[in-house]
Amino acid sequence: MQFSLRYFLNGTKIKVMAEQLQIELEPAKIVALDALATQSGRRREELVAQALDDFLALEQQNSDAIREGLDDLAAGRIVPHEDVLPTIQAMRRPV
Repeated sequence: MQFSLRYFLNGTKIKVMAEQLQIELEPAKIVALDALATQSGRRREELVAQALDDFLALEQQNSDAIREGLDDLAAGRIVPHEDVLPTIQAMRRPV
């Protein structure tokens, strides 16, 4: 699968080629991808690129949140478990 990005700058079309990447998919995933491509009017490559962009953004958010938590821990900005537990238990009780 080859990905290319197309940009328009002052009416001029600029095509930027990215590295080629091959992936193996189970037949059911290919069928689902093709169905979504048909339904959305987008190409397979666009859908895969969007899914990868979304995945990478989510993984970065997770990594940033973990780093922030570890930094808070190292700096002593924490609340002990026994102080938080009663609040959480109260939230779980039916009203």
